[in-house]
Amino acid sequence: MTNASPLDLETAACPICGPSASASVRYDFDPYKVVACSSCGLNYLSPRLTESAILKLYKDEAYYNSNISGQGYDEYLDIGHNWEKTFTRRLKQIAPYKSSGRALDIGCGPGYFLTAAQKLGYDVYGLDPSDYIVSQAGKTWGDRIQLGTIETADYEPESFDLVVAFDTFEHIYDPKLFVKSIHRLLKPGGVLAITTPDPTSTLSKISGKNWVSFKLPEHVFYWSPATIRRVLEEEYDVLEVRSAGQYATLGFLFRRLFRLSNNPGKFLNAVIDFLNRFSIYSDNGSLTATARKK
Repeated sequence: MTNASPLDLETAACPICGPSASASVRYDFDPYKVVACSSCGLNYLSPRLTESAILKLYKDEAYYNSNISGQGYDEYLDIGHNWEKTFTRRLKQIAPYKSSGRALDIGCGPGYFLTAAQKLGYDVYGLDPSDYIVSQAGKTWGDRIQLGTIETADYEPESFDLVVAFDTFEHIYDPKLFVKSIHRLLKPGGVLAITTPDPTSTLSKISGKNWVSFKLPEHVFYWSPATIRRVLEEEYDVLEVRSAGQYATLGFLFRRLFRLSNNPGKFLNAVIDFLNRFSIYSDNGSLTATARKK
């Protein structure tokens, strides 16, 4: 967890119900707190880092090579094959609603979704706010990868058939503006798919304060099936909300379960190396919401 200066902290409000809605504390991760809106039930971080402070964190190479388990995307660059399998599985679930066309991945990272989607016949593009990861992904994808955020990106209106935000929506500070910005870029009948941690999932309930998706300070919203429907239904027809997971090595899951650093010692490194030979599909307490532009 990143040490935060009080100057970098701000109080947040429920984006669905507005600042007049009260909230109760669910979990205290000093100086951050996970709170629940008393009106709609949306879980969110308050206080949280300011958006400018969090964007500085994302731009750094250390975010993708973190030595702190559970912070940033430690090991992400080492398990690309599992992410490709995960994204292929998610695309096959989306296929009944949109199985081809021009696809944009928001928060594309090194481009694993692009690889999976291109193999299935999509015309792929990616967007990410990290200078470091865009420079890495650009070696493979060139100008198909753009640096920035969806709110300021210069794509043509109605230019995509499919937009995905996998493991991204929980990072977004203004979720209503985010889904509105995507709506502008989707062709008539275009599809949006979001995968994000679900605080009402079985894994979340079992894990309590130790839920793996309490990644602080990066995750600022925690969307349930009910609250994600609320934020989408103004401009989209919600087609489906289902549970989601990911392919991961047993070593990755072992490290996350015990929140181990990248160098936990000779014995544990040997155990992790052995476990990394095996991959499984694991329900990680997330949901995928698929919606069509109205």
